[in-house]
Amino acid sequence: MKEYHVPVLLSECIEALDVQDGKIYVDATFGGGGHSKKILESGKDIKLFGFDQDPDSIEQSKILTEKYPEKFIMIKENFANIRTCLALERIKKVDGILFDLGVSSHQINDPARGFSFSGDGNLNMRMDQDSVLTAADIVNTYSFEELAKIFREFGEEKEAGRIANSIILERSKKEIQTTLQLSKIIDNSIISKKSIKAKARIFQALRIYINKEMEVLEIALNDSIKILNPGGRIVVIAYHSLEDRIVKNIFKYEAKSCICPPEFPICVCDKVSTLKIISRKPIVPTTIEIENNPRARSAKLRIAQKKEIS
Repeated sequence: MKEYHVPVLLSECIEALDVQDGKIYVDATFGGGGHSKKILESGKDIKLFGFDQDPDSIEQSKILTEKYPEKFIMIKENFANIRTCLALERIKKVDGILFDLGVSSHQINDPARGFSFSGDGNLNMRMDQDSVLTAADIVNTYSFEELAKIFREFGEEKEAGRIANSIILERSKKEIQTTLQLSKIIDNSIISKKSIKAKARIFQALRIYINKEMEVLEIALNDSIKILNPGGRIVVIAYHSLEDRIVKNIFKYEAKSCICPPEFPICVCDKVSTLKIISRKPIVPTTIEIENNPRARSAKLRIAQKKEIS
């Protein structure tokens, strides 16, 4: 076993979490374990819970479980269930939660997972291998309207209709089963000559839809805010605008003390401000980090802190 990738914005994340002895932390996206390893090294007397549903990540976590048996517990679950799973561990409150929302390099580099358009593998794209729906199911059975909607909403692809139409045409001749087949269809569909970006957006859209990533993210963020102790930090790395918008909007809403319309003379909403936003603008990787780790180039880090609620 080995670490699968260099953790993105590693020092910035550790600084943002403000790791202190005697406190409890959560790595909601364990991945290859790089962030968790650094968190564990940053405090002598802390407790860290890791979450991931990927079998490879669960296997990888055994390194830390063996090295830090009193400090680290791995939980095989989607982070949408973070609150329930921690409650089963008799944990009601924590002091810091980290989300690194990117797809791990070991997932992208494994053709069998179907996340990458640069190789050739089965159209899978499931984060949880026990789930049923695959990318192949979608491209071979969904209607033109359904495909175009997925590509527009989750990929922000301008040529969604053209690509969806090409998929319908090609699957009438032969079932689409591999990433290479889908890549070629996209290449032959677009007129913008930006095929690499189009493929990235279509593959992203399918992955997000299959794994319900936006829905799950909202649930996880809202539950995470509820279980933070006062002074606790929530730290999130997003890699595309859809994710980052959700994080930004939730943080912004939770920081507000009033949501009444501006024409109201007095506040009647009883809204309570639960968060203090630490990073008014997202923190991005340095040029040096991007050169050393190209997968960091689109990363945006946002930080918020739980307020004392009277």
